[in-house]
Amino acid sequence: MPAVSVIIPCYNQERYISECLDSLNMQTFKDFEAIIIDDGSTDNSAQIVRLYTDKYPNFSMISQQNKGVVSARNFSIAHAKGEYIFPLDADDIIAPTALEKLVAAIKAGKGDIITSRVEMFGKKTGELKLKYPNKYNLSKNNCLVNSSLFRKADFEKSGGYDSEFNLGLEDYDLWLNMVLNQKLKIYRIPEILFFYRIKNITESRNLQQIQLHNNILLKKLKRKYPQMFFYRIFRKITKYFTD
Repeated sequence: MPAVSVIIPCYNQERYISECLDSLNMQTFKDFEAIIIDDGSTDNSAQIVRLYTDKYPNFSMISQQNKGVVSARNFSIAHAKGEYIFPLDADDIIAPTALEKLVAAIKAGKGDIITSRVEMFGKKTGELKLKYPNKYNLSKNNCLVNSSLFRKADFEKSGGYDSEFNLGLEDYDLWLNMVLNQKLKIYRIPEILFFYRIKNITESRNLQQIQLHNNILLKKLKRKYPQMFFYRIFRKITKYFTD
């Protein structure tokens, strides 16, 4: 059984999927499987992925009709054999030592969810400055990137990605579930291991959907996790007395 299952939903990413898979193939940590789920692509994404699955035995592809990223991730993780799960979007890349360092950190007990610093590339470059992802900062906004390592067992306890957030913020919902409900700890490696592609708004699912549905989705999150209010107030009080 592989130690890590890398989960890659892919919908019409023929321009970028090779870069993503090449970054995986260059990993210094080899005990992983890559599960690419083609979510009903209408371009050449599936044909490109097959070039990798035909060449590398630890790369596999699942195909489904277009159902969205929540369905794609949940379906893939249900088939995952690894103890640890690492989601990766098909247009992003990771550093060659990313899996090695993430796995080392979780095995060393540094946290239950392991992340890293993030570098942007594409239409915008430079480090993506995020507040440290703890329960207080997460209660204010999502400061934890989707591509973070966690145990499959913890994911299953959370119930997976919630289909109520198929239009966006599905990763934010998962993190709130794990941190506020399950009380899991986050550790951020002080090194850039993840590279987040910034695209034109016409290409980006995240930008389009967050702009259209952000307010509705945030209201859903606040109803689902009333603890967010407590931690936000606590953070404000703490900041007032420490400034």
